[in-house]
Amino acid sequence: MNRSESKFNNSASKMRRALLTLLENNEFADINIMDICKAAGVNRSTFYAHYDNTYDLLKEAHESLIQTFFNECTFDDPVDLKNMSALSAEDLNLISPKYLLPYLQFIKKHKRLFKIYNDNAHSFEVSKMDDYMIENLFVPILAKHGVTDKKLVYYMEKYFLKGIDAIINEWVRNDCEDDILFICEIIIICVRPTMSGREAE
Repeated sequence: MNRSESKFNNSASKMRRALLTLLENNEFADINIMDICKAAGVNRSTFYAHYDNTYDLLKEAHESLIQTFFNECTFDDPVDLKNMSALSAEDLNLISPKYLLPYLQFIKKHKRLFKIYNDNAHSFEVSKMDDYMIENLFVPILAKHGVTDKKLVYYMEKYFLKGIDAIINEWVRNDCEDDILFICEIIIICVRPTMSGREAE
């Protein structure tokens, strides 16, 4: 990466952080480009060099936040996703408290951004994070369970992503008032009906 690219990426990072900071005390609809530029210490031309509007920045901030979770979140006894071929099918059960609880805690911490994203989902293209999860998680895990038929894999991907998202979106819409353990239990029961959250631990 050359100096110009580094400066460009640094400006984008500043604006993402500025938006997240502003969202702590303001509604998204009340935040304008000047607010973001002032908080980020950049000018309007810098903003428009990166984004067409505040929705573009919101989308990137959401995707960057999720990517940060995958990059930085640590788990007790984590599954080595880079070495899936050496793992058993049961080892690859990611619908368990070990993985769900940190994710739900992360969402609750950033619930304002997730609520805004959910409320404006129609304004965005399909999340790149969904593509990332499908390619790097669902396809390899389903293959390990013997599910390789492309059409079946496609529908199962949609079920997992949309089903779990529906539960989490309702939880966020209700300001994450319900206990995290309760939400975790619901997801596990819906995905694995014969197993409670405590049995999945």
